[in-house]
Amino acid sequence: MTARAPRVLLVGEFGPGALGGYYARAFEEALGWRVTRYDMLAAYTRGVAGRSRVLRRLLRPVRWAIMAREVVALAGRERLDLVLATKAPFLGVAAVRALRRAARTPVTMVYPDSPYGAYTLRRDVLAVLAEFDRVYIWGHRLLARLRADGVAAAAYLPFAHDPADYAREGPVALPECGRRHAVAFIGQRYAKREVWLAALDGLDVGVWGLGWDRSEAVRRTGVCVHRTPAHGAAAAAIYRGAALAVNVLHDDNVPAHNMRTFEIPPCGVVMLTEATDEIDAFFEPGRACLAAADPAGLRAEAERALADAALARAVAAAGARAAAPHTYAARAAAIVADVAVAAPVGRP
Repeated sequence: MTARAPRVLLVGEFGPGALGGYYARAFEEALGWRVTRYDMLAAYTRGVAGRSRVLRRLLRPVRWAIMAREVVALAGRERLDLVLATKAPFLGVAAVRALRRAARTPVTMVYPDSPYGAYTLRRDVLAVLAEFDRVYIWGHRLLARLRADGVAAAAYLPFAHDPADYAREGPVALPECGRRHAVAFIGQRYAKREVWLAALDGLDVGVWGLGWDRSEAVRRTGVCVHRTPAHGAAAAAIYRGAALAVNVLHDDNVPAHNMRTFEIPPCGVVMLTEATDEIDAFFEPGRACLAAADPAGLRAEAERALADAALARAVAAAGARAAAPHTYAARAAAIVADVAVAAPVGRP
């Protein structure tokens, strides 16, 4: 008799570059699990009301309640071995409890933002996280804070990359401006990032991401702003065409790292990053990345790498080697091993 393949219910987003999609691919292709997806973005935006941002916000409590019931019902119909959610802000305390009862298997969370930051969407986020059998968080400082605040099942799990998207080999993008840039930055505009990128005034810099077309400060420096979306494989194609890829963290990610930390180096490009202790631990500055403590340092490191092709090649190669073990397949395997021995299944 053929053994039954384990099954996981993934709750999250599955579009290009989305964390849920990367975990789905890891469980299916690397671990051989059967994956059931609940696409929370598709559920939230469906129907006439879902196509209107105003109506979505107005009806959010109702829509979230419907989505929570759907996930619980789906878990009750499946014979599951694991439930893994990525943020899933529509799940409240009662919904997580119902989900654990319905699934009768470890119910876990990979939380990709800061529960204390601007993007939580729930005031009761700590109470919700405390209901999960395991909560994976990407920063050591956040881990300590969560445990102190009652999320006893919190565990450290850094971000990673998916080699199917982020790899040295693959297409190289030609931006809509018609030329490749020596320096690429992909990410949403924030005031802090404006200041850091403005320090690269006069260099050949291209930026992609929400909000940059409204940034007069960056445009005055000669940065080329692109409107084309750049997620997943599209982002990797941009990185492959650049000599340097800049990584400036949102304040919520300091002093840890972000998804780009592990996605840039596999593309065979130098990661020019804001320095943090956790990034330094993964990618040795000066060898596997170039790091700067402030915008002036970013400028100095960029000029040094652009003037020294041999240095850039060496740093890019070392960065790719350092990133290689950090895949979502490895993270998924770590989750499976962890919940088998650590998750307190069957709590009331």
